[in-house]
Amino acid sequence: MDYVIAGNVMIDSVRFQDGRTSDRKNMGGPSVFAYSGVRVWTDKAKLVCNVGEDFHPYFHEWVEKNAVDMSGIKVKCDHCNHSYLVYHEDGTYSQDDNATYFRSDWEQDLGYMKTSPEEIGEHTRGGGVKGVYLAQNVDHVFWTKLGAIKKRDSFKMMWEIEAPSAYKMYMDAVLYALLSVDIFSINYQEAQNLFEVASEEECIQAIQALPVACTLFRVGKKGVFVITPSERVFVPSITFDAETDPTGCGNTSTGAALYAFCEGYDALAIGVTANVASALNVRQFGVIPDFAAVRSMAFEKVRKTCEIRRRYQ
Repeated sequence: MDYVIAGNVMIDSVRFQDGRTSDRKNMGGPSVFAYSGVRVWTDKAKLVCNVGEDFHPYFHEWVEKNAVDMSGIKVKCDHCNHSYLVYHEDGTYSQDDNATYFRSDWEQDLGYMKTSPEEIGEHTRGGGVKGVYLAQNVDHVFWTKLGAIKKRDSFKMMWEIEAPSAYKMYMDAVLYALLSVDIFSINYQEAQNLFEVASEEECIQAIQALPVACTLFRVGKKGVFVITPSERVFVPSITFDAETDPTGCGNTSTGAALYAFCEGYDALAIGVTANVASALNVRQFGVIPDFAAVRSMAFEKVRKTCEIRRRYQ
């Protein structure tokens, strides 16, 4: 197995201002979307996560269609975490306060259902894994343990910072986590909060000073910057069809960027690969339904887009 994609799984329900809604049975969460961002390109990926018993009846058909390796998926309680999102006219979103949750302590479940370093290490042990994805906070003990596993098993680490940790007060902890990270992912709002700056340019300059080889700086519908200490490449968003649901696009692009980084792509190709995966994600509610059906088209879109960009550079 080349890629281990770890973290939270959720069942997403979304509601838009124009009245559009999902059917409340959409698989989501950072790990699922990041997994889809890798599985677009390769079958050699494993989802390592903790779920509720309702994962299987909801998503059995998707698991079967895509031959999902279930060896890293553990049932820990009755229900997956449910996320009820309301999208506003300006593109921002919030939790639906009118939603009825399965239990009052659902937010606490997000803690004990998060994937631990030890659970990740079960699937990287022995080496051979190229890359690991994780959306995670800046807990010092967590990163100490994960850093030791990374040193043991020699994989590349993609960290997508979680929004509650992206504040300047946590900068020392962020820098500590980055000691174990090869490629970093952060969006515009998180970067503004982390560095206490306002403009894209200020964010880029601050990102370039971070001790990490590569950063995927996501700037919403505009696209992404791929940033290294010595260069920056902006890649505009890519569109296949009309947009249906943007939920998880950042996670999907981050997973795809991990794949491209580990496969040795340059900055432009990393950004294009990330945006192609994101464009496939936005076409439907929930996760990409059939990876094999879109793989050839996705590779061809990356090839053509990179060819055009390089021709006119």
